[in-house]
Amino acid sequence: MTEVLDGIKVLVTRPEQQAESLCEAIENLGGVVIRFPVIEIKQSRNQQAAKTVLDNIPQYDIGIFISRNAVDWTMNLLDEKTSTQKKSSLDKLTLIAIGAATAKTLKQASSALVITNSGVNSEALLELDALGTKEVGGKKIIIFRGEGGREFLATELKKRGAEVDYAEVYRRSCPQYDRSTIDELWLSNSPDVVIVTSNNGLENLFSLLNEEQRSLLLTKQLIVMTERILGFSVDFGFTRPPILAEESEDEGILKAIVEWAASK
Repeated sequence: MTEVLDGIKVLVTRPEQQAESLCEAIENLGGVVIRFPVIEIKQSRNQQAAKTVLDNIPQYDIGIFISRNAVDWTMNLLDEKTSTQKKSSLDKLTLIAIGAATAKTLKQASSALVITNSGVNSEALLELDALGTKEVGGKKIIIFRGEGGREFLATELKKRGAEVDYAEVYRRSCPQYDRSTIDELWLSNSPDVVIVTSNNGLENLFSLLNEEQRSLLLTKQLIVMTERILGFSVDFGFTRPPILAEESEDEGILKAIVEWAASK
């Protein structure tokens, strides 16, 4: 079982702090991991604005966390506060998380009940009973997210009668690499499979490569996590149809790699 991937080289583009468990799982199955983060997670540009929103947490009824990063950076900001009451005020909200990984991180950080479902996007989250029109009408909701996220979730919640604010607690940026590092990757250690977990990640990956490297990338097997990324990837011109992992967590991505390797 340990050699089921038999040296297949997998480019993992996740942010460094989120990639290690997937990388270890690939290596345990005999794959070769090429770690190439295409997104860096940094503090938001306006930390004071985020802190001001967090000061007012007791005013809200529901808190929605978009990602693990949203949980981690929110907790970092709350940890800076001197009042333990402000830290524990998060526990008084109804907490909702997108995806199992976000829910797990949130449960470790708060004693409040965390609600989630199997989906990993806003559309799936809106199917929760806890976000139905009767449940959110007249309620105040705070969405913890990165800068510049989608507006869809907030727009739909407002249509259901909720008042919605954002706590933008982090931002995404494109890492900087030496040209020699990128050249070595694509000329000497070219991957067989490329894992991309966001639209922004795919855009950043292309922006880091020159024309020759982009052409090479388009011949590789792309594996993505969601229908949204799958649709976004179509216009890039991959010569093989991108594969959508059946599950969005590490297990689903790993299964997609194994099944692709078996079909070769």
